[in-house]
Amino acid sequence: MEVVFIARITKAKQLTERDQATLTDLTRCRVLSFEQVKKAYWPNAKERTCEERLKQLEKAGYLTEHTVAGEKPGMDIRVYSLDNKGKRWATGPEGPGLDRSIVFTHPGKANEVVHQVRTNDVYFNLSGSERESWRTGDALEIENKVYAGGGDVVPDASYVSDDGGEVFVETDCGKYTPAQIREKVDGFAISPSSRYGGS
Repeated sequence: MEVVFIARITKAKQLTERDQATLTDLTRCRVLSFEQVKKAYWPNAKERTCEERLKQLEKAGYLTEHTVAGEKPGMDIRVYSLDNKGKRWATGPEGPGLDRSIVFTHPGKANEVVHQVRTNDVYFNLSGSERESWRTGDALEIENKVYAGGGDVVPDASYVSDDGGEVFVETDCGKYTPAQIREKVDGFAISPSSRYGGS
């Protein structure tokens, strides 16, 4: 007798723990590349396995796939951001519960997406508690009421380390000299006390 096994693909009607973790990371980081998601949650699986689940989440309205120009000419990369249903989950009782004002449903300006993806590489090297405090530059601008054209600048991201200190993350893609980076850091419009009540 011949036995035929039929693979059944689970629809994204119910979020798995891995789905929730992926959406939480997107909520905090705004945009993630396919490579970041696969490395974090499907490290030993085939690319197709990760792709299929992300497509199911996209079809269900939780996230959106975008194709953006990479750092090298002709090298496009796939990135993901939250969709409306994903934002509702992220700001609701089941999600990480961040304020709606700092949860985005767009990956950002085209010329800044790859920079944000590189900045978010730092996020995946942090502890769980450090990740909970992660804020992108866009979120910091909103939280600290820093607006474009005002002359103020914020870091690309920040987080509170396990020892209690706030760490500013600034990603350099080879465009700045050490002196220029120092000048930018000295000009940050926020301080540890502005967000965490320090003195």
